[in-house]
Amino acid sequence: MFVLASKHRDLHARYQHALTQLTTARAELANWKGSAIRTAGRNTVLAERLDIARGAVLVDNEYVGQLEARLGRVLRACVRYRASIRRLERDNARLQARLDDGLGLNTPAMDEGARWQERRADLPRPRTPKEQS
Repeated sequence: MFVLASKHRDLHARYQHALTQLTTARAELANWKGSAIRTAGRNTVLAERLDIARGAVLVDNEYVGQLEARLGRVLRACVRYRASIRRLERDNARLQARLDDGLGLNTPAMDEGARWQERRADLPRPRTPKEQS
């Protein structure tokens, strides 16, 4: 069977084109395979990190439980301390009143003396703006 030269050139060109496409496809396949391997490696690393993070969440939840219990103890202690402070303030006020009674600081004469201090004649007065100029 005879093949014309033009037909042969046409078939050879198509063969070369198919061969180029095949070479390109093989190169792309190798590139995609490398990408897939790298992606699989990254996914493996990310999966390991996820497992570690999930474990950390479990540990964190346990730690949060410990912190909640600790916070409860601290709040109960705070309530006790505040009650103690209120009690000490009441005791201090009662003792201060007893001291004032003992020293005579809450007698009517002391109140009169305080009022006299407010209205005494030699009390220094602030200068008015007219006096300053």
